[in-house]
Amino acid sequence: MTIPCTMKVRAIKIILCILLLCATLSTPTPVPVGTFRSECHERHFWLFVRSGFLGIMSRFDVQDHQGVHFLSGRKATECGYTMLFNPHGDLVFRASFLACHVNNQGDSEFRLKVWLVTRQVNGRDLGYPFLLHCSAQWPWGFRELVCEESYMEVSINGPVPAALHSGQEKKEVGKSGMMFHRPGHTKEEVRPRTMTEASALGYHVSESGSRIILRCPYSSPLSYTIKEKGVELEVVNATILYPHQGKVLAIDATVACSMNEATVDGTHLLWPVPHVLSPLVHGRFRDRGMRIGVETLALSESVIKDRGYEINLRDGVVEVSVPFGAEGTHIKSGVLEGQYSQSLSVDLFYMHQWEDDRWPLTQHRSFRFLKTAYVPRTPILTDNTISSQKLFSVSLGVFPPDVSLHNVTGGREGDALSWVQVPYPNGSHSYQLHAPFSHSSVLQKYIDGGYRRYTLPLTFSLTISPHGEVFYHNATIVSDVQEQTAPEPPRLEGKCTERGLLVLLHYGALERSWELFIGDRRLDWELVEMGGFTVETEEDYFSVEIPLYSPDMTYEEVSLQGVVGRLEVSVVDIDTLKVENSLIHRCTFRVRELLVCLPEGRMVVVTDTSRTIPPTQPKHTTLLDPSCVPQETDSVRALFNFSMDSCGTIATVEGDFLVYENQVLFPKELITTDDPPSHRDSPYRLTIQCRYPAIDTGIVSIEHPVHPTFALSPMLPLKHTQREASRSGQYVAVVCVAIVVMGALIAATLKMLCCPIKM
Repeated sequence: MTIPCTMKVRAIKIILCILLLCATLSTPTPVPVGTFRSECHERHFWLFVRSGFLGIMSRFDVQDHQGVHFLSGRKATECGYTMLFNPHGDLVFRASFLACHVNNQGDSEFRLKVWLVTRQVNGRDLGYPFLLHCSAQWPWGFRELVCEESYMEVSINGPVPAALHSGQEKKEVGKSGMMFHRPGHTKEEVRPRTMTEASALGYHVSESGSRIILRCPYSSPLSYTIKEKGVELEVVNATILYPHQGKVLAIDATVACSMNEATVDGTHLLWPVPHVLSPLVHGRFRDRGMRIGVETLALSESVIKDRGYEINLRDGVVEVSVPFGAEGTHIKSGVLEGQYSQSLSVDLFYMHQWEDDRWPLTQHRSFRFLKTAYVPRTPILTDNTISSQKLFSVSLGVFPPDVSLHNVTGGREGDALSWVQVPYPNGSHSYQLHAPFSHSSVLQKYIDGGYRRYTLPLTFSLTISPHGEVFYHNATIVSDVQEQTAPEPPRLEGKCTERGLLVLLHYGALERSWELFIGDRRLDWELVEMGGFTVETEEDYFSVEIPLYSPDMTYEEVSLQGVVGRLEVSVVDIDTLKVENSLIHRCTFRVRELLVCLPEGRMVVVTDTSRTIPPTQPKHTTLLDPSCVPQETDSVRALFNFSMDSCGTIATVEGDFLVYENQVLFPKELITTDDPPSHRDSPYRLTIQCRYPAIDTGIVSIEHPVHPTFALSPMLPLKHTQREASRSGQYVAVVCVAIVVMGALIAATLKMLCCPIKM
């Protein structure tokens, strides 16, 4: 049988107590120690060949006194040979003691000569002979059944008819044959068949020593399946007919094998098999015990317990339970929907003995390579952090040999961390890394109770051989350490500048896990751009400058002495939302001119009258209603504070806006002489205007007009930029901001409009 060396099929370790010899078909080649291993187990020879020794193609031949015989696939099945690869890629050869070409000496000593033939890259075949020798380890049962990987076998102890000896021609040969029975069978199926006809259908009858053997492949033409306690069985119900001492004897050669696969229950592989195989039991059933083995090792009760294996009998079903990762099992890794997964396999041997009314002793053996579907598994992360030493210590695993760690990154920036692989005697391994609390990947913050919290976010990137599948495992390690001294809290500091108000946040123990609030608005880039803030970040502090005419500034006083601006600032912990510190800071700013539109329907105006030639006297200015005089004056400025429904204010509607307009006037003093009338002073008129959206008059606006330096001609208007701030919070132009006067909080999200001043 030719076997491609790239196949990786089955996991079997083998031990055979026998004589091992090596030779080559051509030039002898040195063989490394440990390349071949052989052993006797149950009723089989075992031969194990390391994967690295095999050529591009391999096969096994057997030799007896008639010569060398090539084992094709069908020949191996008929004669009782099994060839496969285990999960490690090693080649396993298994032969029944009752196989063809085995030298049987009294059903107690068995010898077999085997040739391993490997084809090299240069096309040459190298042959290595092995002389396998085994003794029967257990007494033979009257009936023995074997469920192998590729065939079913039954052997019966009894008189061996001459008709079964190959190469002999006797009269009894013509009378020997077989009969097969199936549920609902026809007469054609039940009719006796000659040995030649049975052999053509895959049913091979032979003898070895004192035993008659029937061997056939699975799914043979005359087999059938039944359900026994929910488990599917394949059955061949056969009778061997042969002449003996003048009579035709009928031997029951029925064989039945469990066909079910393994399932998974949490972290265990489960394999059920019926306790009683009804097609094989006749009359009263008397249990004689069972045992299991893994690969070539039969397990004692103590070993079964130590490995965590279990054999349970429930409702007529024997259930073998094998934990994931137990000794004797093999784990293959995979990725299932992006998650790390594992498939467990075990090369299980199961033997059950019983007695019934027909058979004094039946031994039933099964060799099953069991494998589960892939099951998602979360890698085990163990935190061995030593807080007193301020050292993170983390291990990940255990992993089977096909998993390897590519890299580990930590922190918000994904810094690479160093790690080491820790091997274990069974071939598995884990990964371990250490990182001091001072490492750049470790995040720090102060928490309540005088503790500092150290946090290490980790991302493990792992690959699975041989196909290079990638999966990731994320974890976060946290350690709280009590501080010896109270940490410095975050500290806010306010300063006044020519442009506005400067706030400095000294980090303290917050270590940047904070958010800054201006009033009740979180400081973000949208607010920075909208308000025209200036932001700077230094190693130990953070600063933000808020201009005077910002929508987030609160105005407590407007007078000729200046505008008092107030700013409320707070620092909030990101995780707990606790206010760590707060600040209320005030600054006084001198202004020459100002127009304020208050939400309660009032105007406040500061006007500079010094720009006329000759200068206008502020104390003599009025509004449209001459009785409305300044509330306060100095040598060059006048301050008016009046209701919009008084002092001659005119209200009009322009589109969606209500417009309130008045004027600051300087009455001209008429001089009466003989000459034509003349004016002593230059005329002065300043138009002031407040615009409110018709749907919302709760608006505050402030204007800081900028006058060019020139002499004013009579009735010459001075035009100023006029803009609106949208209700969504967009920032108003340089000369326009919203304020709340005398302590009211500024409504930054309201629409506002700066009004032109005309002269």
